[in-house]
Amino acid sequence: MAEPDLYDIAYLAGGRERVVDTAVVVLVRSGRVRVLAPGQLATVDPTRRHPVEAAVLDAMGTTGYRSIDTMRWRLTGDQRLDALGHALRTAGLVGRAAGVGTFLRGPHRALGPTRAGRQALAAATTRQDLDPEVLRVALGGPTAMADPRLRAEIFEPPPPPGVGGREIRRNLPLQVDRDPSRAGYRAGDAAIGGGFMAGPPTGF
Repeated sequence: MAEPDLYDIAYLAGGRERVVDTAVVVLVRSGRVRVLAPGQLATVDPTRRHPVEAAVLDAMGTTGYRSIDTMRWRLTGDQRLDALGHALRTAGLVGRAAGVGTFLRGPHRALGPTRAGRQALAAATTRQDLDPEVLRVALGGPTAMADPRLRAEIFEPPPPPGVGGREIRRNLPLQVDRDPSRAGYRAGDAAIGGGFMAGPPTGF
């Protein structure tokens, strides 16, 4: 495998939801996604430069707005994010590494970065070819961002329906979900119209 790219790094550091968070920050900073109000994200330019960005833009759609929490949910089971995880496993960067910051659930509960994966993460901290802010998100999540204003704009929950707008969600094929916590997350998300998920990022 060639040198891990930004989304490989994000997956190694925090699983598929970290990948989504990183991609959204990339899209906002590049001007392809606009923050309408805190927690309200809308596509303004559907140009995609990576399969992960294509997945995020497809899930975001071109009308209405989405919250980050809804984006994470809509991308559950997306094959393009699955392919990213499978490629990392094939390259020996993800594997059975129980007790070393595991981030995948369900049938892959014991998967996480291997020794080679952890070495790749350590090397990524000195990368000069990546936007420092998005690299911070990839490695440490939203709380690692240096720009608190941008962090709040992207990751703050939107106001409830009727207060600051209505989040529009398109119907997607129902995904098979063996993780009961995900089912609860979906139910909670539908009830509150987009808030943060309680708990750690999930994997496949």
